[in-house]
Amino acid sequence: MGGYGKVSAAALAIVPGPGGTVTFVHQQRGPYAGHWLLPGGRVEFGESLPDTARRETLEESGCRIDKVTMTGVYEMRGQWRDGGYHLIMFAFLADGPVPLPGGETADLGVGEVMQGDPAVVRPHPTVMRILNDAGVASFDQSEIDGLLDQDGISMLCLPTGSPMVLG
Repeated sequence: MGGYGKVSAAALAIVPGPGGTVTFVHQQRGPYAGHWLLPGGRVEFGESLPDTARRETLEESGCRIDKVTMTGVYEMRGQWRDGGYHLIMFAFLADGPVPLPGGETADLGVGEVMQGDPAVVRPHPTVMRILNDAGVASFDQSEIDGLLDQDGISMLCLPTGSPMVLG
């Protein structure tokens, strides 16, 4: 089951690219396989949340980020072919823009990596919500709610209110 049968803590980064773009990774495994997501993944024992976002961003996209600002915390629950999942996701906005370095990524769970306009890319609805909360996109909330409902995903959003800068 790959660890999805328990509550998992994870962190992701919204990495701005040149020209108002955002960095996306095409997920190859897990509950959101086949969708465009933001680079991120599970917290390792002893690792801070900002360090998780930095490490996962480097592994999945090749982008090196430094300063990050927390934009929200999300509880996501749903079902997929391997059973239920329950994620607590901490979202961070990286200082940018950060261009893609090119070359291969170290993460086998990610296919293509690209920087694009979120409205054109049409990422997974959980990502749409996270980008909206961070002020990076303006997807229609009723559309997001409909897509989440269609996929049977419960998503509790806890925006930070005011950004907390973490080094």
